[in-house]
Amino acid sequence: MDIVCNRTLSAIFSQFAAYHPDKTYLIFEDLEGHSGQWSFAQFEERVNRTARWLLAMGVKRGESFAFHAPNSPAFVALAIAASRIGAVMVPADYRATVDELSYILDHSESKLVVAEPEQLSVSEAAASAASSVQEVVLSLPMYGLGMDRAEKKSGHTIFEKEIDKQEASPPDVATGTDDVVHMLYTSGTTSKPKGVLLTNGVLIYGAEVFVRASGLRNEDRHLIALPLSHAAAQCHALWPSLVCGASIALASRFSPARFFGLAIRHGCTMAALFAAPLRMLLAQPPNESWRAHKLRNITFAIALTEEQFAEWDLRFGASLQHLWGMTETVGLPLMSPLYGPRRLKAMGRPVLGYEVKVVDAGGNDLPPGSVGQLIVRASPSRNVMKGYFKNKKATDDTIRDGWLYTGDNAFYDEDGFYYFVDRSKDMIKRAGENIAPSEVEAVIKELSGVADAAVVGIPDPMYDEVPKAFVILRE
Repeated sequence: MDIVCNRTLSAIFSQFAAYHPDKTYLIFEDLEGHSGQWSFAQFEERVNRTARWLLAMGVKRGESFAFHAPNSPAFVALAIAASRIGAVMVPADYRATVDELSYILDHSESKLVVAEPEQLSVSEAAASAASSVQEVVLSLPMYGLGMDRAEKKSGHTIFEKEIDKQEASPPDVATGTDDVVHMLYTSGTTSKPKGVLLTNGVLIYGAEVFVRASGLRNEDRHLIALPLSHAAAQCHALWPSLVCGASIALASRFSPARFFGLAIRHGCTMAALFAAPLRMLLAQPPNESWRAHKLRNITFAIALTEEQFAEWDLRFGASLQHLWGMTETVGLPLMSPLYGPRRLKAMGRPVLGYEVKVVDAGGNDLPPGSVGQLIVRASPSRNVMKGYFKNKKATDDTIRDGWLYTGDNAFYDEDGFYYFVDRSKDMIKRAGENIAPSEVEAVIKELSGVADAAVVGIPDPMYDEVPKAFVILRE
């Protein structure tokens, strides 16, 4: 037995709903300023109604359904409801094209798609090309915002109206810790995206690890502005908040102009971001009122420059905690220490519950300072993914001999801090020499007037490959 025991995400949420029913669980605000709020007890009923609706729609234990929309209360209700009935939720990026979405729907064997009006035409076209999809359902995040008119105009049933027709008691469905409840698709560089299978157990394990490594508490309110279709928002925001009974403030989309206002309005104490949103916030005009926030800790991935870190501290005064993980690891095996110097240029040190090391091409351990592939001790369905859906070869290539091979090049120092170098597949081979794009990017980003840069390899008749830089200048 380990920290997961025999729990499910659904059961954990029910326990907190019984323990503090009147405590606020979810505050939602969209870009137009419309907002809604639910207590734990109210959202527990919403989850039950959603679970019963999924069953009524023919989604059984082990079967998949998709969500194609920005962040909303519907996403959270469907995510917990999936655990409640043992179904598999397949989130898709709300910006996905018809081709991208149709592949995901077809490959995942999703039976239905929930979409918002802005995504409806893409969802309809993608669903018609996917043999398994039986219905597209429209979601309107806020009650009373023209639902009858939208239903009549679109010709699609409305999720929020349909779940209100269901009973509020929990459905009688046997579920387990090892049930796959989410399938997140990773972007492919040389092949189609792969569906990462995530169980109740692995999501709980990663969440429990994060709670302890980040200092997340029951009384916290976590601001979630990253897209929930991505592992980052789920694994260092949504699920850790659920396992410790914290409340969440959910933004439909990230807006640099609204981020700190949201945090202040809703009394948020924790938040999850990554480097690009941090840079977007730094690009905003100075606003002294933003320092009225109560954010105690902001977790993020991908390092900034030394100059940007210094500017962040000066302007915002919100503590940053660097971390590293991937969809396949589910949890965050590396995080800055909660106490003491954080060395934010590093991804962090190994956290309790994970073991990592750096190896050469032959799988041999490398000493401090040597660059090699970062690998993570793997117990599938517990501390890493169960595998890739319908792709045994890719699963076996990634998880072997008890380790998950990440494909990330890294090194560590004498104090156990790990530093990201690059994706192994992204290395530029110039005349037989390896060039790490991230190292070239770091130099360019130090130049005055540069906001961001990306370096890639392009074919060259003389040198095989040469670096090419794409640069974004400051306003």
